[in-house]
Amino acid sequence: MPVAAGPGPAGRGRRKPVRSRVRHGSPSCADYGCTRPECIAAARRDRARRTSELKAGRPARVSSAEASARVRQLQETGLSAADIAEISGVAVTLIRRLLRPAGKQPARIHRATADAILGIPPTSVFRRDRLLPGLTDAGRAAASLQDLAERGWPTSFLAAELDTSTHTVAVIRSRERRRLTLDLDLRIQRLAALLFASQPADHGIAAHRSRRARTAARQRAPLVRSSGLDLAHQPEAES
Repeated sequence: MPVAAGPGPAGRGRRKPVRSRVRHGSPSCADYGCTRPECIAAARRDRARRTSELKAGRPARVSSAEASARVRQLQETGLSAADIAEISGVAVTLIRRLLRPAGKQPARIHRATADAILGIPPTSVFRRDRLLPGLTDAGRAAASLQDLAERGWPTSFLAAELDTSTHTVAVIRSRERRRLTLDLDLRIQRLAALLFASQPADHGIAAHRSRRARTAARQRAPLVRSSGLDLAHQPEAES
C-alpha cells in the first residue's frame, strides 16, 4: 500500500498510509508526526491515561477476546467494519483485524480501544447517513462535561460516577467522539444536573484537584468550542 510521510519533521520514525482513516484529534495522528495542537493534546492525554493506569496496577493492554466478540455481534446487527470504526473512533484496520478468524486476531489490544468498542450497545443499527435509536449526538454531553470541568470537577471523579473510563469522558468532552449511547448521554445529563447544584468540596474533592481540573478545562475551552462549531456545520449534525 502506498504510504506518505507524516506531517511532522521526523514523522517519529513512522509513515502514515495514504488510505489511513486516522483522523486529526486522535493520539495515532500525533504518532505519525502530525503537529496540530489537537493531535498533540490527544497524544498527551493518552500517555497520561496509560501512566495513570500503570500506576494503579491496571495493564495498558488487555485480551482482545471480549472486544472481538462484541465486534462480531455488532456485525450481525448490520454494522460494517467502517460503521463500527466511525462509532467507536477506533481505526477501521484494527476492527477488521478483530473480525479475522480465531488465531489470526491480535491477542491483546489497548484497554482504551477495548473500552471504546465495548461501549457500543449490541443492539445498535447503523445506516449510511444516520444512526437509529440507541445512539445520539455527543454535542450536549460534551458541553455538559466541559462545563463540569470548568467548575472544578476532575475527570477521574466524573468517570467513576458515570461508571465509565476516564478515556471515554475525555474523548466525549473533547468532541473526538461524535456519538454516544443514549444511556450514557442520560447519565451524563443527570450527573450534571446534580453536580451543578453542589461544589467539588462537598464531595470530598481536594482544592488542588479542582484547581487543576479548572486550569486544564480553560486551556482546552477554545479548541473544544471551535470543534463543536465545526461539527454543527456538518450535514449529518443539522436538524
